Amino acid sequence: MAVKNNFKLIFSYFKLNLKKEWKYKTSFFMQMIMMILNDLFFIIQWYIIFRLVDNIGGYGFKETMLLWGISAGGYGISHAFFAGAWNIKDIVYEGKLDVFLTQPKNVLINVSCSSTDVSAIGDMMYAFIVLAIIRAPWHWYLLMIPAMIMSGLIYVSVYVVYVSLCFYMKRGDAVARSVEGAMNKAGGYPPAIYNTIVKGLFFTLIPCFFYTVVPAQYILMTPNIWWILIAVGITTFWVVLAFVSFRLGLKKYNSGNLMGGRL
Repeated sequence: MAVKNNFKLIFSYFKLNLKKEWKYKTSFFMQMIMMILNDLFFIIQWYIIFRLVDNIGGYGFKETMLLWGISAGGYGISHAFFAGAWNIKDIVYEGKLDVFLTQPKNVLINVSCSSTDVSAIGDMMYAFIVLAIIRAPWHWYLLMIPAMIMSGLIYVSVYVVYVSLCFYMKRGDAVARSVEGAMNKAGGYPPAIYNTIVKGLFFTLIPCFFYTVVPAQYILMTPNIWWILIAVGITTFWVVLAFVSFRLGLKKYNSGNLMGGRL
């Protein structure tokens, strides 16, 4: 029942945030369009590269574009529904968490869902544009949805785990930003270019392969039930770890004694 209520809360926040953004319709659409155009530049980059080489570590243009499509889709899910997670640093350091603590809902969900990045919707749309460009079979469009959701949950959960260091040290967010940068950059490249040690890191402490490679390879290209179950398990692990890390961090939180409220 609690899980069901949390899902309702997440979607309620999302609808409310969209309504607020919709007041400025021109800005609403421009943010999405500009993000799509920004993402399209990567297609040009990889098209030029694969005009010069046949493949990179067994990945051709189609496979590499799929990685970037899932990466954009996962990023879009995380920032469309949970953009508030990227405000945790400021909320903790400035003692502004008090207003969230007074509400009878899960604090992390309240904070994470408190804002929406409209441009992230453009990232989600881009994931399907990539499928159209690489002429993907029709069922890939359906499989892209769970792949994006899994990717998005991994992305935001990993960020929350590392940004929770802000409760313990100054500039703890620097670690989170570094990990996020690795997730964004490394996850979009064929895994064969990395050595064994780096691959181990990207499957564990910085799980960018579960962010892009595993969903692309084992949900869309060559579906494998065992890898899918592993991916679901890893995603669940990071989601739970995010809640635990944030909850433990709350014990170190120092109130800013600020008066405020939220509607």
